[in-house]
Amino acid sequence: TVEGMGRINLIAGKNNVGKTALLEALWVHSGGADPDFGFQVDALRGLNTPSPERFMANLFHKFNRGQAIELSAQGDWEESKRTLKISVQTPASFEVTLPGIGEGLPDGQGVPSIGRESNSHVVLDYHIGDDYHLTSTARLVERITAQGVSNSYMQKTQSQRPHSDNGIFLNAGRSGISNEYVQRYSHLEINGEEGGMVGILREVEPSLIRLLVEDVGGQSMIYADAGTRPLVPIQLMGDGMSRVLSLSLAIATAPGGIVLIDEIENGIHHSVMEKVWKAIGAFAHSYDVQLFATTHSYECIGAAYRAFESDEEDDLRLFRIERSKEGNFRAVKFDRERLRSVLQFNMEVI
Repeated sequence: TVEGMGRINLIAGKNNVGKTALLEALWVHSGGADPDFGFQVDALRGLNTPSPERFMANLFHKFNRGQAIELSAQGDWEESKRTLKISVQTPASFEVTLPGIGEGLPDGQGVPSIGRESNSHVVLDYHIGDDYHLTSTARLVERITAQGVSNSYMQKTQSQRPHSDNGIFLNAGRSGISNEYVQRYSHLEINGEEGGMVGILREVEPSLIRLLVEDVGGQSMIYADAGTRPLVPIQLMGDGMSRVLSLSLAIATAPGGIVLIDEIENGIHHSVMEKVWKAIGAFAHSYDVQLFATTHSYECIGAAYRAFESDEEDDLRLFRIERSKEGNFRAVKFDRERLRSVLQFNMEVI
């Protein structure tokens, strides 16, 4: 249970206490009853697609799919409490000979294949108070063609489009600027909203004049104009530029939603962290975004405190996840006043 969240939420704690798991729980819950959110958790961790009998098993405590997951959230929205229950029905799998892979399925259309279809359905049961209820189901299908090519895909059923919030998850290991980020920046350019983005990046590189999207060799890339020629691909401006660009783009493309960032300090030098926090905070207000970020850095926490020390909105919260000797977990909240004392006396919060 975590109570008293703010607009900017830092999550700290020792290794293996569940900081990233908390982000993943928020991510899955933000998707309502959409199975895609649960399916994507393995990809965020860098794991390969599991076998049908282990479909979404990594979401469950000790991988026990016989014990249901229950998530609930209460916020400032007008609706009542939101709840999500994730369970598995009929946990079994069987092997069958399947017809050729049909149209729209990956690789090998019309090629005879042997496959396994999980007979265990992951069920997502979602409620918003008494007014909204949706149940979705999903299972994994694995096919092996005659050429030995293996393809796995998710089958899902839902009676209507799931309720979901705008949400973006940036994991710790993700690097570089993918085509997804290029599209996000292009959308901001079209709407004339790129100015704030450049302002944030100038905290890392003061010589930056502008960003622009150019197509070179059939591939669109974001280039930085820092007063020199030729223009420089943003990836060559350093990890800090790429990281801050990805953070700010995530905020700008999730208006009214949440942005989840694992190890937010990655690639950002401590000397500019306070300025980056101020810019991120202003951006989050501008787009009405709630931000959750894990950190292992004492300097990052101190920079966040200084950035929001005189903030009238009192946006910043720090939560330290602790594990007891009995193996239970709790979240200890540090508001601005308590965090000031902790930093003043150099007390441990990581």
